[in-house]
Amino acid sequence: MKNKIYPAIYRAVHNNEYLYADNDNYYSYERETWNKSGNCDDHENDTNITPEYLANTYGKVESKEHAEFIVDLGDINNLSSRTGYTEEYPSWFCFNDDDELFFFDNESDANDNGEKLITIPLPPKQIQTATSEEEFEMQQIMKNNGDNLILGCEDSKCEEWPQVGDEVIVRIDAHQWDVKYGHNVDGMNGVVRSIFKDDDVTVYAVSVDGVCYCFVRGLLQKPKTPEEELREWLQERIGYGIASGFDCEAIAHDLLHHLKITKKPQ
Repeated sequence: MKNKIYPAIYRAVHNNEYLYADNDNYYSYERETWNKSGNCDDHENDTNITPEYLANTYGKVESKEHAEFIVDLGDINNLSSRTGYTEEYPSWFCFNDDDELFFFDNESDANDNGEKLITIPLPPKQIQTATSEEEFEMQQIMKNNGDNLILGCEDSKCEEWPQVGDEVIVRIDAHQWDVKYGHNVDGMNGVVRSIFKDDDVTVYAVSVDGVCYCFVRGLLQKPKTPEEELREWLQERIGYGIASGFDCEAIAHDLLHHLKITKKPQ
């Protein structure tokens, strides 16, 4: 994105709206997720709609860092801050029609003039502050098979799936994938090497094809059980046989052949 300012809210030519934290990281309001920019993204013709998007709106402030990000968003887009952000959280922000930003201790003051409730997401901590040391630590976790390490989890015997050592399937679309890794891992199998907390978000370090990545729970899927795989395979083979006009005997013969089922000798 050439000649763009950050952070800012942009509207694409197809009318989708994005909050860009910087040149590399953007939040899709349509998908409600943070994503990585890449050469495959064409945002040259996006329009900065920050002032109009924020006018006459209010929302919740989750932390001091969140408040600082909102101030930066306003300052870079000529929306002046009229009050300092409160040290008491949760607090509330408000942008009025005069391009001014205010912070309040309660919601009733923030929407006193009927402002519209919106969400300004805080960029994930790992996107903003990931260091080479942290990346090296993740690589060591992967190389040492995790050693059943669970970071930031009070109960090392977490009952919720997945746990350390569990096999998972990664489900993530191309727009969400961090292009710096050079390939998409959607649909690939992985193993959970560690579980840790990033603020209030549980993050799973997963080894996929020899590389350790971090995912939230919603991007992981349970692998099918052998019974589920067999059921789907049978449905597929039987459906194919019927569609191909085979009779029951032919379909049964096909299934026995592929399953290598033979009658035991008497």
